[in-house]
Amino acid sequence: MATTRKRGRKPDFHPGWEPNTLPEEEVLRRGGQLFDDGMYWEAHEVWEEVWRRRTGRPDRDFLKGIIQGAAGMWHVTQGNYKGAVSVMGRAVEYLEPYRPAREGIDVEALSRALRAAVAECELALAEHREARVDMIKLRLGAGS
Repeated sequence: MATTRKRGRKPDFHPGWEPNTLPEEEVLRRGGQLFDDGMYWEAHEVWEEVWRRRTGRPDRDFLKGIIQGAAGMWHVTQGNYKGAVSVMGRAVEYLEPYRPAREGIDVEALSRALRAAVAECELALAEHREARVDMIKLRLGAGS
């Protein structure tokens, strides 16, 4: 299994397709697979393609929410709990209007998991220990 980008290293991720050549749904699905595989930085990068396409659309904040959720989880994997708390807190706020679900994502479950991750990171910071965070699987396009 591949590993996500390490903190302090220049990103060298290439998704395997040219930007704007796949339908949005496919880009979201591929980002979801990366997220489910713990490739949070890469999921964030993939989903940004759809976010850029939706410039001026009212649902763009939904994408900000999932992108920041992935970025926050990447911070967790790198031990940057303060950054994770900040980014995941914003993610939950962006996702709030889209509960309970949007575009195949169980937004309610994702928001709950992000809030739990924030609480665990805050506790880990207070207790000077490693955070133990379990993230849900989005399972976008499962069975396809």
